Amino acid sequence: MQKFRDKENQRKLSVVIPTYNEAENIGHLILEIERVFQDHGINGEIIVVDDNSPDGTVNVVKKYLEKFDNIRVLERKAKSGLGYAYKAGFKAVSGRVVMEIDADFSHDPSDIPRILREFENAFDVVIGSRYVGGGGIIGWGFIRRVVSLVANLLVNILLRLGVKDSTSGFRAYKIEALEVILPYVRCNGYDFQVEMLQRAKEFGLRLKEIPIVFRERAHGKSKLGRRELSSFTKMLLNEIILKSSIIR
Repeated sequence: MQKFRDKENQRKLSVVIPTYNEAENIGHLILEIERVFQDHGINGEIIVVDDNSPDGTVNVVKKYLEKFDNIRVLERKAKSGLGYAYKAGFKAVSGRVVMEIDADFSHDPSDIPRILREFENAFDVVIGSRYVGGGGIIGWGFIRRVVSLVANLLVNILLRLGVKDSTSGFRAYKIEALEVILPYVRCNGYDFQVEMLQRAKEFGLRLKEIPIVFRERAHGKSKLGRRELSSFTKMLLNEIILKSSIIR
């Protein structure tokens, strides 16, 4: 991973957005993030990582490249997993803080300054959490709420991360933290989010959760399916086996 800490023109924040069939959402999201940058005086950049979306997501992004000089789009050849997309985006950043955000407006861009502000308190990783006081979810049915809560409960019991929302996709890392933990992250699907926090914990990095309200997408389809749930379960089992072998 490239190191940007010594560059005079280093940006304050890099926002990495993975996309697949988000043509209905990505343009509006870019405008909202740019508004937040301007309103709060944030020297930021937006990096869109697209997995060869057939709906023309990349074409929508390219319409904004002339209007804004802080946007880049990475075009990948195929849809190969959320973790792969984020790893590609992380390699392209120039910010002191690197933020993840979903493309479907489930995460509110107006929360960006609150997350960024926590790095002034010497935290290495800041997580936008649905499950701490003040956080919440709008638009989910009972079953999906239960699945999410059980998944996070299992992670806490089995991996002991001390994080209530380890599957949250709205989070940020100091660039130094990414440089430390990324070489040790093997997961490439939705389980990538949990493993990132696990490696951060293993290296003794400081984690902080702040409340966010998650809203179900208004346009497009969720990318979370059986394959993603299967890889998540497999990751947990592998970690249990690994920890058991170490104890023995």
